[in-house]
Amino acid sequence: MSLAAIYLRLSRNEEQLNIEEVLSSHRQALIKLANQHHLSFDLYQEISSGVNTERPELNKLLKSLDLYDYIIVMDIDRLSRDNAYAEYIKTMLIAHDIKILTPTGTIDLTQETSEMTYSVQAMLANFEYKQIRKRLGRGRLAAAEQGRWVMSNQVPLGYKKDQNQILKIVEEEARIIRYIFEKTKDRVSANEIAKQLFMLGWKSRNGNVLTTAHISSIRRNVVYYGVVAACRRVNGRVVDEVFVEAAHDPIISKQHWLEVQKILDENTTGNFFNKKKATRRLQNLLFCNHCGRKRYIQTDGSGTDFIKTCSYKISNNACKDKGIKYQPVEEFVIQKVKEKEVDFRQALSKLKDSDTSNEEKKLIVQMDSLDKQLEKLNNREKNLKIMRMDGEITKTDFLDLSKENEEKINQIKQQKELITIQLENLNHTEEEQERLELCIKTLNNLDLLEAEECNTFLKTFIKKIWFSTNATADHNTKKEPPEVTIEIEWL
Repeated sequence: MSLAAIYLRLSRNEEQLNIEEVLSSHRQALIKLANQHHLSFDLYQEISSGVNTERPELNKLLKSLDLYDYIIVMDIDRLSRDNAYAEYIKTMLIAHDIKILTPTGTIDLTQETSEMTYSVQAMLANFEYKQIRKRLGRGRLAAAEQGRWVMSNQVPLGYKKDQNQILKIVEEEARIIRYIFEKTKDRVSANEIAKQLFMLGWKSRNGNVLTTAHISSIRRNVVYYGVVAACRRVNGRVVDEVFVEAAHDPIISKQHWLEVQKILDENTTGNFFNKKKATRRLQNLLFCNHCGRKRYIQTDGSGTDFIKTCSYKISNNACKDKGIKYQPVEEFVIQKVKEKEVDFRQALSKLKDSDTSNEEKKLIVQMDSLDKQLEKLNNREKNLKIMRMDGEITKTDFLDLSKENEEKINQIKQQKELITIQLENLNHTEEEQERLELCIKTLNNLDLLEAEECNTFLKTFIKKIWFSTNATADHNTKKEPPEVTIEIEWL
């Protein structure tokens, strides 16, 4: 009795109500076909795309071709929808003198007409695949325009799909998303957030640890302020896209999302984020007034904290600004911070009097500046197109430069949206009043705060503390020490 290999393949993208049911139906049909031809058989089955060349079961079958006389499939396209790979399989089958058996007939590849039939059917299968992909892509975009989540079977953490494919908040997961955005707004790094989530025991839907990569992706995802975004690509390029706001309930506000994007865009070096838990109140806030580099705090053998000598090079010469005991510097800064209570109370009083004219002027100036930047970027895009049309730059350079320019345009637009929201909020100052009242309350209890809590609070309105002893680190103890520089750069 001759031996056959039954190969079953279905794609998850095929429009079937139940893939397992279809597989079972195909399996029974092909087993029946093998019995009709009095063939014993081995069964290979998998769920994979027809253009995928890395299919474990098919590859296993191709490595065992010398065992078989027939391959039984529902149709040629089950073997491959990729023209080149279909021809490769044909060559393998001819070399092993293997016939293809389908419910519509037998294909003997040693016959020229059968070989041509195989190639034509493979070509048609490839064309059909492309048409199906195109129709599915357009259908998904049309569904996305209605606010439905259809571009991926995987629903984002924090949501589930209802029967209409609309995202609904899963509160147990949504708290993780809110935590990630809140911590990012407090300038906590993705690595540190991942550690904190692990300590809290908060994991993914599948029970996996949320990694730095997961958190970085979540922080950029527009879905969390209620957006459904989708696109269709051809040869790697976007040819159609959809962006629908208010498609579902947001887990965070749009303003919160935009503020986080602004922080992430500014964070080119990672210096904006806390890499480690703050153990001192001025941690990551001290910078050398001479060379501009960060100053570090250490503990000596007696347990006393001190600001290290600065040793960064400036034009091949080390800075060497002398170190000093840390505690007096902290006390000085904390006293200056407490004096800010007067400014907070004045700001609160202005808010209560609805005097927001200065803030409005400031935002308008920022908006004008962004408009000018946007105009320059738009002109640059036009110039790039002209340069490409004139042959001054290659297609590759044009695409790379256009992509870079588009990213900058999107950043500017996000900043403009944030300012627009802030301008709109000037007439709704209750939240800002609550924030200022909380700041005043915190200032009054500043001495009671733990180091990390105090450090986080200070970073909400201090950008940098410029510090120098204005003395060179040496062994001369008789020199009169100059006056120390401590200047606070407020946000």
